[in-house]
Amino acid sequence: MKKIQLFFAAAISFSSVAVAQSNVSFKLPTGKTYQVTNKLETNSSTDVQGQTMESKANITSTYKINVKNAAGKIYNLTNTLTHIDMNMSMMGQDITFDSDSSSDMNGEFGSALKDYVNQPKDIQVDNSGKIVSADSTDTSATGIAQRLQLAQTGYGTQLAFLPLPANPKEGSAWTETTNSNGMTRTTNYTIKEISGNMATISFNGTDSVETTMEQQGMEISTKTHGKVVGEEKVDIKTGVIQSGSSTGDASGTVSAMGQDFPMTTKITSSTTVKEL
Repeated sequence: MKKIQLFFAAAISFSSVAVAQSNVSFKLPTGKTYQVTNKLETNSSTDVQGQTMESKANITSTYKINVKNAAGKIYNLTNTLTHIDMNMSMMGQDITFDSDSSSDMNGEFGSALKDYVNQPKDIQVDNSGKIVSADSTDTSATGIAQRLQLAQTGYGTQLAFLPLPANPKEGSAWTETTNSNGMTRTTNYTIKEISGNMATISFNGTDSVETTMEQQGMEISTKTHGKVVGEEKVDIKTGVIQSGSSTGDASGTVSAMGQDFPMTTKITSSTTVKEL
């Protein structure tokens, strides 16, 4: 089972990075509630003593975000992870998890997620996209909850909203570099087209990950570097994302049990946001 957990950690180690924007901002409408659905698919290959181990993971996460009010440049949100569904295939074994299943919630993954699924979290985010509340900086997560970076990404906040430069127009471009919890990302954004209030924004970037986590008493270190490209449709008046998609690839090593295992990962992600 330890090897299964090792490959699972490697499969999703490149899933998310906490973003702290600068020289950009959004203006969220207060009193609104949004449903955010993210679908993440990873295909990983790990070399174990000359033998190639393939693994796949499909993870669908659904959040509900309520923009309660604003105080100056700070927005007060209540965010809830309402559902998570995972399907994995590793070392010839299929693993599934559905947070709507009571038996799954009483199992290994569920025990690590019970403090997050259907547990509202109070989040504060400033108008540059930086998450500043205590809930969002929780460092107590372990296992799958730690790897999914639920708290650090604001329980869906950074999937739903994108800060933009002042007076955005077609051709506007900006670059953001972030560094958080061993994850570094540089992202280049360009507004391709504006139709009404909706902008189509393309982006490309690089990601570096160097993290260590504990899984079933085993320390697992991941070190990867990769690239990502994608596109989002964003309301330029508010910064609310309507939809987004990206593809990426990464390569590096995952280390455990005193050994280094070379790995490569391909990732696709799609997100939809709708007002409830």
